[in-house]
Amino acid sequence: MKWFLIISLLSFSCFLQGQKLIQATSATLKEENGYRIRPGDKLSISIIKEPDCSIRQTVPNDGVIRLSYVGDFKAINLSAKRLESLIKEEYILKGIFLNPIVNVSITEYSKRFVYLSGAVNKKGPFALPPEVEAMNIVELISMSGGFTDIARKNKVFVTRTYYSQGGKAEPKTFEVDVESLSRGSMQNRNDKFWIYPEDQINVPERLF
Repeated sequence: MKWFLIISLLSFSCFLQGQKLIQATSATLKEENGYRIRPGDKLSISIIKEPDCSIRQTVPNDGVIRLSYVGDFKAINLSAKRLESLIKEEYILKGIFLNPIVNVSITEYSKRFVYLSGAVNKKGPFALPPEVEAMNIVELISMSGGFTDIARKNKVFVTRTYYSQGGKAEPKTFEVDVESLSRGSMQNRNDKFWIYPEDQINVPERLF
C-alpha cells in the first residue's frame, strides 16, 4: 500500500502537468483552455427555433445529461463551446436537424470547497472561485480571513485525500511553512504550495 501511495502521488503530479495548467496569477492556477464543465454545474441548452429541444439540467456525478432525440450525452470535462459543437454534430449525424444553432451556457457553477480549522479567523468551508483549479495557500488563507494572533504560521498542516484503485481513501498530510512562503524567504522564491478542492487546512497555535 505504501508503494501504491507513492505511485499515486507521482501519477497525480504527472496528471497536473498533463492538464497544462497555467499560472494566471501568483495566487491561482487555471486550465489553459478555460473552464470545463463539472458535476453539479447547472446547464441551459437550447437550439434556435427548436423550443422542444431546450433543457435546463444539473450535471450529475457521472457527467451524463439527456438531450431530446439523441439521448444520453457526456458533458463533463468539456468547455461550453466544445459541448455546443458536439451536440450540433450529433443532431446532424442522426439526421434530426440540417444545421442547428446550439447554445450552451452554465447558469450556475458547482461549488468546490477547502476546509480551514485551528488558529484562523474564519473556520469552516471556503469556496474556491469557479474558474480556479487551485489556489496558493498564502493567498487562500488571506482571502478567507487570515491567521489569528497566536497562529503557528511556520507549521501548517494540509491533509489531502488520494484514492486507491479499489476506491479506498488514502489521506496524506503535508507540513507547510506558510510564514516563509509569504515572505518569499524559502530557498526558491518561486516556491508555492497549491491548495486543491477538498483539502483540509489545520493551523495549530503557537507554544509560548
